[in-house]
Amino acid sequence: MRSIGLIYATLAAVTWGLVYTIDQKILDKVSPAPLIFITSLLVVILSMPIMMIDPRPLKILLNSGKLNLGLIVLTVLLTTLANFFIFSGIKILGASTASIFEIAYPFFVILFSFLLYKTSLNIYFFFGSVLIFLGSFIIIKFV
Repeated sequence: MRSIGLIYATLAAVTWGLVYTIDQKILDKVSPAPLIFITSLLVVILSMPIMMIDPRPLKILLNSGKLNLGLIVLTVLLTTLANFFIFSGIKILGASTASIFEIAYPFFVILFSFLLYKTSLNIYFFFGSVLIFLGSFIIIKFV
């Protein structure tokens, strides 16, 4: 099962790389806000048939409690904000440069997981964080 997860994560990275590249072309002509709106609208349209075929997961989600629903609203708001920021970064800096800065997100995932959920930190977290920021610095400075 773990190897399937790794395949999915790799395919997500490949897909996001293609999306950022295409978004750069789109953002040459439009601002980030309409792109966020259109992509969100299309996600709803494309996912609606899936929910209609098997509505049980949606019912489970909607009945998962007020705390969970609040977290869903928060994550949707943060996702919208993150999309606005990355689209704006792509528009101004280009997909390659914006993605180099955005790739630091694993550092923040680990940091917020520690701060919010008290997950443990180890030397690999610090070593990996240094490598992320050092790699980003090298690319931005010398490319």
